[in-house]
Amino acid sequence: MIVAPCVVTPSIAQAPPPGGVSFLSVDHDDDHMMQTWIGVAMEHYAKAMAKWLADASRSRGGFVSAESLFRFQQQLLRATFAHFEYRYVREGVTFTRIYLAASGREFATYINARHPDLVAPNRPDSDYFTQDDAVRFEIAPAPFDGSDVTAQPARPGMPNRGNDAEIKVLQAILRDIEDGSVRPGGHLLGFVSKQPCESCEPALRAFVAETGSEVHVNYVFGANQDGLRTPAWAALRHARETIVNDLVTMFATPAAHPNPGIGDPSDDDTSAAPACTRP
Repeated sequence: MIVAPCVVTPSIAQAPPPGGVSFLSVDHDDDHMMQTWIGVAMEHYAKAMAKWLADASRSRGGFVSAESLFRFQQQLLRATFAHFEYRYVREGVTFTRIYLAASGREFATYINARHPDLVAPNRPDSDYFTQDDAVRFEIAPAPFDGSDVTAQPARPGMPNRGNDAEIKVLQAILRDIEDGSVRPGGHLLGFVSKQPCESCEPALRAFVAETGSEVHVNYVFGANQDGLRTPAWAALRHARETIVNDLVTMFATPAAHPNPGIGDPSDDDTSAAPACTRP
């Protein structure tokens, strides 16, 4: 069972340089730190997806064809998941806010038009996520005017970098700083399922420059690194497969095959499931 992020605080794997950004690649997750904190984001996302699918399939008795489930399964297997903790000080007291995110688009965009057994609910995705003042799940990016904390411009045939998990989190924190919910000059600690890409890395550095914060990002090594499969990657892959199987158990039609050739998608760096491209 995954520990709630508001109860136990993750340890800092490596101290960031003052006013800078540091990265730590993790290939052996012996203390289960990466799996635990990334797993928090995965579980939040999977539960919200299940609630959405329950509404979307209500007219069909709660069953979903294997073909319709396929795209949602792919999203769970491919998405970048991120768990960020932002600590800041207000009047001498340290506060913490947790930001969770997954790369990708709105749930309705994963409906298979060739198998219309799902009807998108007339509710925003945000309604399906459990969140409060301490823990927030960022659904869609809202670019912050006048800031360089942005994704690279969209290019034909390439993923929309604005859908990257890291971008969603950074822009959410900027909005919270602007409205006074949190203070600048904090410490941002992240756990990410893949190495930050050529779009997210400069955005992290711009965040440091604009807010005076320190940033440290732990990421799972072995996602896009020339097909390398590290023990940390394998453990996270197993966790992904578990939530996919749970989804099938909940919604697959009795006659449907539970796994319509899902194969072994390595990453989410395709235009169908946008997120960071890893070198």
